[in-house]
Amino acid sequence: MDLNKLNYIIVIAEEKSFSKAAKKLFISQPALSQYVSTIENELNMKIFDRDKYPIKLTIAGEIFIKNAKELLNLKAKMIRDINSSTKVFSGTLKIGISPFRSPYILPNILSQMKKLYPDFKLFIVEKYAKELEKLLEKGDIDIAIMSLPFTSKNLSFKEFYDEETYIITPKTEYYSNLSENGEISLEKLKNEQFILPSKKIKAREKIDLLFYNNHLFPQIFLEAETQESILSFVNVGLGIGFASKMSLNHRDWKKDLNVFSIKEEKIFRKFAVVYRQDKILNEMELHLIDFVHKNIK
Repeated sequence: MDLNKLNYIIVIAEEKSFSKAAKKLFISQPALSQYVSTIENELNMKIFDRDKYPIKLTIAGEIFIKNAKELLNLKAKMIRDINSSTKVFSGTLKIGISPFRSPYILPNILSQMKKLYPDFKLFIVEKYAKELEKLLEKGDIDIAIMSLPFTSKNLSFKEFYDEETYIITPKTEYYSNLSENGEISLEKLKNEQFILPSKKIKAREKIDLLFYNNHLFPQIFLEAETQESILSFVNVGLGIGFASKMSLNHRDWKKDLNVFSIKEEKIFRKFAVVYRQDKILNEMELHLIDFVHKNIK
């Protein structure tokens, strides 16, 4: 049995279709079907129930998939251990992250990774949280840096950061006088125009919930897809908005803006490095997690 081709069976199971799996694997459907038939004959069992639509694994097939993943992980561990013993590293690492967070987290971390692993190729996939979950489950990315929680039951995570979200306003006496002990009430801002993150961004969910819980209907002047845009728009007086501690520290925006905690209820968000449950983290991925923990505080 060719261990390299065990992934063929795994992809068919994930796609629930021979034709979709063949396209993803860049092989012909007849060749893929022939390979599966050969394995089934060799093991004297059926891996897939082809009478179902979409196709599904038989009980024996579920056992096959579980053990196939373990074998592939064992092979990966063997290669990793050999590379570790000789300190020769090569390959690729695909990192998923929100475009909202990428400029704050990745530059310093990737520069450290590049020094330690000069022969590795790093690929950055900038997508929003729901898309990152799907890419992780399919194995299209190795690891993701994203906010919690997520919905998938097939993912594990290592939490590294818990941050507060603040209200930001132009740096004027008017807004300073509305605050008390570094806090500002949403009630005092109900007639202001807000600049909010796009609805496709996970942070927006907590902001909308904040308004809902406090029976407020904000006047939304515009929505933006990057934190830097929101900070810049607020800075020139187009409205008020919300910003994370991470983004405020990035270019020391506190010098240019008023920054307040929310009086009614604080917004906190947790961030983690996320990966598939069945994944055995290699040395490079473990170093990445370590760098994230050390750099993001």
